[in-house]
Amino acid sequence: MKEESQDEQSSTEKKIFEAARDVFQSKGLEGARMQEIADKAKINKSMLHYYYRSKEKLFEKVYQLSLIKVIPQIVSLLNEDLPLEQKLLNFTTKYLEIIRANPDIPLFVLHELNKNPTRLKTFMLNEVGRKVQPFLEQLRQEAQKGNTVDLPAEQILVNIMSMMIFPFIGRPVLQVIFEMDEDEFDRFIEERVNLLPEFIVRSTLK
Repeated sequence: MKEESQDEQSSTEKKIFEAARDVFQSKGLEGARMQEIADKAKINKSMLHYYYRSKEKLFEKVYQLSLIKVIPQIVSLLNEDLPLEQKLLNFTTKYLEIIRANPDIPLFVLHELNKNPTRLKTFMLNEVGRKVQPFLEQLRQEAQKGNTVDLPAEQILVNIMSMMIFPFIGRPVLQVIFEMDEDEFDRFIEERVNLLPEFIVRSTLK
């Protein structure tokens, strides 16, 4: 195989990353095929295997990079120096924007935590676990003032995250239950984006 220059290698890796992400997002790990990824990246299959020896290795790399890009963005929203009501509105709106652009991320996190819990453990501890503590403390302080519903801070956070994440994780089931095609589901999510920020504020604050 002809040796690639550094620029060519970087370009090839980018094409593989983008192609693999598209295929994994639409087909999932089990349904994706290396030949399809190679075709979409406009390279031959041997070149793809040169970079990644297996579909599983490519899957791990693609979504680890996606998590590194997305998760810190989400958590940083909880640490903005804002009053709780405004923070909840900002966090919900921006979170939904990020997840709509990366709808595969919640499913990948669940897949990895179930299949390889130790792989994401350190990352999730450092990037999520430790960094949500200031927000939890803000909830506790507001609770002491009588400004929040009568629930522990952890329960409030889980309620918020559940309302935002579930439609993306449960998309196949929801589409069957509500008899929605892709366009109809996208409109459903758009409606939820418009409704959810205010609903979360009302369900958190008194």
